[in-house]
Order: sequence, then C-alpha cells, then structure tokens
Amino acid sequence: MDLASIFTTHWQRFAATCRHLLTAAHYRAARAVMACRTPALGGQVQHCSACADQRRYVYHSCNHRACPKCGGREQKEWAQAQEAKLLPRVPYFMLTFTVPEELRRFAYQHQAWFYDAMFKAASATLMDFAHDDKHLGGTPGFTAVLHTWTRQMQHHPHLHVIIPGIALSTAGLRVRRSKAKRYLFPIAALAAAFRHRLDKAIRHRDRTEHTRHHTQIDPQVWQKKWIVDARAVGRGRSALRYLARYVHKSAVSEPRLKGYDAHGNLRRNCQDSDTGKWRIHHLTPDEFLRRWSLHVLPKGLVRVRHYGLHSAAAKKKWERLHHILGTRPTPKPAPLETPKLKCPCCGKDMELLRIIPPPPREWLYLPARAPPAASSP
Repeated sequence: MDLASIFTTHWQRFAATCRHLLTAAHYRAARAVMACRTPALGGQVQHCSACADQRRYVYHSCNHRACPKCGGREQKEWAQAQEAKLLPRVPYFMLTFTVPEELRRFAYQHQAWFYDAMFKAASATLMDFAHDDKHLGGTPGFTAVLHTWTRQMQHHPHLHVIIPGIALSTAGLRVRRSKAKRYLFPIAALAAAFRHRLDKAIRHRDRTEHTRHHTQIDPQVWQKKWIVDARAVGRGRSALRYLARYVHKSAVSEPRLKGYDAHGNLRRNCQDSDTGKWRIHHLTPDEFLRRWSLHVLPKGLVRVRHYGLHSAAAKKKWERLHHILGTRPTPKPAPLETPKLKCPCCGKDMELLRIIPPPPREWLYLPARAPPAASSP
C-alpha cells in the first residue's frame, strides 16, 4: 500500500473538514505526494535497441521531504559524506535534546521559528560546555538533526546530535580529548542550560518582535526538570547511519502500511517502545492524515545543521585538527550513479528514447482532477 493512494481517496475530504489545521506547506506536500512518479511530473521513455517492442515509462520523483518514495539515494549519499568525516580512534557521543510535553503544542503552533530556536539553544549550550576547561576546553565539531515524530506518528520535536569526544584548543595548537566514558557532559546540567537558553530566546523574541509568546506557556514548564539523553556510540558509524534515516525520510514508511481493516481504518505496523514488539495500530484515515500533517515542516526550514569544526566555515580548522592528529581528511565521496534499467527480455541496458514533458501545472491546484495519461511515442 502506498501513501499516494491514501491521499487520492481521503485528502479532499480531510482538507475540507480540517482546513483550520492546514497551511500552504501541507497543501504543497499533499500535491507532491499524489504527483510523485506519475505523468504529472513528466518523465522518460526508455527502450531496448535489441528488442524493438520493449519500452518503459519512467516518471520523475517529486523530491519532497514529506514523500516516503523520495530521498533514498540522498540518504545514502549523506551517510557516506558524514562517515568520511569520522575521526579515527576518537570516541563519539549521541545527545538528544527534548522539550516537555506541555511545550509541544506551542512548538507546533510556532514551528517556523521555534525549531530554529531549539537549534540555537542546543548548539550554544554544547559550545559553552565544550569550551569549559573542565570538559573539552576547545572548539568541538558536531551535527544536529531535527526529528519530530514518535513511532505512533505523534508530535514529539527533538534534536539528535552526534559529537566526537575531541576538540581543537582555542589557539589551534593542540587537541583536547574527553576523559568521559559514558557521558560527554553532565546531562542534568546540560538539560538545565538548554532549558534556560530556550526560555531566554522566547523572552528575547517577545521584546524584539513585540509578541506575547512567553505568557502563552505554562510557567511550570520552566520549573520542571528537562531531559537530555546522552550515550557513548563507539566510533560513530552506527550512530550516523541511525541519523541518516531521519535526514531524508518522512514520518510514514510505506512498507508498514498494511491496508484497511473491516471498518475502513488504516492498519499500520508499529513497534512498541516499551516491549520492542511489533503490532498493528488502527487509525481512521482522517486521524492518519492529521498525524502526517504534524510533521510537514515549514518551507525553507533546514533540519540538518553542522556546527564548530563541522561547519563549512571551519575548513582550515578541520585541516589543522587532522594535521595535529597525523591523519588526512577523507575526500568527499562521489555522488551515487543512477542504476540503468535492464531490458526484461534480453537483460541489456535500456536507452533513453525521449523525454516526456510535464503537463501544465495548473492541474496540481485542482484536487478533483486526475493526472493526465502519458502520450504514446
């Protein structure tokens, strides 16, 4: 079962009844999902020169980050590029910054700037701890990835951060290594600092933008204990591959969609967080689309960010770090090649016969109209 069939059947009704929940980003994402790999986006006609009757139509992908069909190759390329940055013989740590449940509704209502504030608060907190002589005493390099869903597709915004237990001294003359084995930094102090910085960021926005966001939040949120998870992840390779799943992935995995039950509810295979066992969850189509909508990010929001020695502006410092370690930076891997189609008759590579241009884009804004069929060559 694919996501596009669910949208084709249920999106119009859901959008009409839940218009107050949707933004322009949701409509763009829905149109992309329904048009992906259909004649609506154009494509190619491939043929086999040896077998004259063998032709295949290959339609273009939408490349929208909310579409589960897209992003597979980009995910692999991202993972390879990040693995090339891993430092030899250096321990790595994974940290997860979360916000309390009472703050999640507010986060969703103001996600265009709140998610950015989460990135800034977490990165500034890590920089402060890393520069402290009690910990690393220098400039670290780390990568943060925004993740917004749980296994049940509920809204749960949090940041995954992967960071090596090493830093370059302020003068750039020596390497500072962490002595920590399990936690890179004290997690209670890290969570308190993250809470303080996010509180400060919202107050600053109220002053500069003349808003009243801070008054909309329960004051108890800033008094309760926040949670930051931290753990050692060895040399970092497995943690990077874990993060890669969320870089070019939506909240929906199509292989987990198991069709409809007798009552017309969607059946979705889901792993229980407590027991680790897989079981079928039943969701009405409207509830499924509502949960999917929770994870459509605002246009232009960058969900993967690099800081410190991992940033593009720190190339010379990164080279300096390798020089001190006596290693060389690994060259960036070449982009993956698109595999060629094989003729089902003779097994030879198929060749491009012609390009199918996309039809006028006006149809994308008419939800009741089906995509046009491909014209014959």
